[in-house]
Amino acid sequence: MKITWYGTATVGIDDGETKLLFDPFVRMNKRIDTTPIEGFTGFDAIFLTHGHFDHIYSIPALVQADKNVPVYCTKTPKKTLTGRGVPEERLNLIQPGDELQVGGFKIRVWQFRHIVFDPIYILTVTPKCVVMFPRLFWQAYMNKKMPEKKEIVAYEIERDGKRVFLTGSFRDTPGVDYPHDVDLFVLANGGSVFVPEKTAGFIDKYTPKAILVDHFDNAFPPVTRNVSVKRLQKKIAKNHPEIRFIIPEERKEIEVE
Repeated sequence: MKITWYGTATVGIDDGETKLLFDPFVRMNKRIDTTPIEGFTGFDAIFLTHGHFDHIYSIPALVQADKNVPVYCTKTPKKTLTGRGVPEERLNLIQPGDELQVGGFKIRVWQFRHIVFDPIYILTVTPKCVVMFPRLFWQAYMNKKMPEKKEIVAYEIERDGKRVFLTGSFRDTPGVDYPHDVDLFVLANGGSVFVPEKTAGFIDKYTPKAILVDHFDNAFPPVTRNVSVKRLQKKIAKNHPEIRFIIPEERKEIEVE
């Protein structure tokens, strides 16, 4: 089983027979190379973690470019996408607790929550927001039109005894016992400079064998910026030297060990 990061929270998982795609998004930053919509075609299924625009904005164009791929999501993004012209028959409703089989993959849906944006992160992007106010206004409008309404899910993907636990934003739900000792934890690092602190208890409890960090890129300025993952990497190396820490390169396959 191999995993590929395409920028932001977009991840592909491939077992050589079946290809899954999670949260496909064509980034809105002309200064960086980004995967075009055509690069997201040819997958067997698409899964969405929640309804924010950096997770679902590209879906209408993608289902036009790829006429057969099914999309799996909860009810709020389904409503948003049907309102944006995506045929309802292309959208498959899921909820926490569901288990699906796609090819050789077994996918379990878990309840999760969205990270809380911290004041320091907000302050660091404020100057750009002032300068790029027209774009900020449009992004605020898109955020309102594409809500998540606390419908955040994470996915456990299993194939041949290997397990990946994938999040689109990090904030676990109290009282939920998540998968222990997964082979790879895909950790969304966006929206906060305190991800090392916010994830420490989760990592201590569930002890993944490896962590792949994503959602740290400047995907849609002015709201986003590049977020360093070095402090997170150092904290994990200190507390859990046995955990493999992966900072992915875009469009480069990584073997799930």
